[in-house]
Amino acid sequence: MLTKEGLHYATETILNEMCNFHELKASFHLTKLEVQQAHLAWEQELKKIAHYTKDLEVASSSYHKVLEENRQLYNQVQDLKGAIRVYCRVKPFLHEQSDEPSTVDYIGENGNIMIVNRNKQGKDARKMFTFNKVYGGNTTQEQIYVDTQPLIRSVLDGYNVCIFAYGQTGSGKTYTMSGPDITTKETWGVNYRALRDLFQLTETRKDFMKYEVGVQMIEIYNEQVRDLLVVDGSQRRYPYNFFFLFSPPVELSIHLLITE
Repeated sequence: MLTKEGLHYATETILNEMCNFHELKASFHLTKLEVQQAHLAWEQELKKIAHYTKDLEVASSSYHKVLEENRQLYNQVQDLKGAIRVYCRVKPFLHEQSDEPSTVDYIGENGNIMIVNRNKQGKDARKMFTFNKVYGGNTTQEQIYVDTQPLIRSVLDGYNVCIFAYGQTGSGKTYTMSGPDITTKETWGVNYRALRDLFQLTETRKDFMKYEVGVQMIEIYNEQVRDLLVVDGSQRRYPYNFFFLFSPPVELSIHLLITE
């Protein structure tokens, strides 16, 4: 039989449970509302992300289009400068030759150089030669490389480029192409500066272009061609089976031929 105290305890228990129930129900509705709000916020963020992603796709497409147009225009400029360019560098006097008269009478800014023959008289004593550009005896290694540097970019764009020095023994070919001291960057010649820029450019383009670089170094002496990088001591004769392969837009193989 239920006593008065037992009825009172049961009533309080039921009231407490009902209170807990209402609190739990209110907490549930509040949590449900927060989840709905979070879901709505997530949907808005996803829409923003989709919008930003589309903008990035458009920007990326435009960037590559502009990059391709820039590449074509850049190399068109190089073509307009001439497929074959000939530069002349005047070798300065050595210390023991400083008192001798120079045969260079005039160097023009348009690529002209006048040579004087002091053993002749009159009109035959002077002759004018024209090049793409003439460098005087005080020209630095860096200034020499300025006109060569744009061609390095053309190499990475898939164009065949050949740079070599021509002249008699002692005219300064090795000085211009290699430099007097390879441990000092200021005196580096065209070869070392070109290789430096080549690897710097491949590093900047590594996110969208994969390059493979190979190097051959040969010596041409007395009409004989020798491979300077062979390890077995043999002297392979020309021609070599080197190649230049360009397969856009992901892979580029570059094989450089350096002559001495």
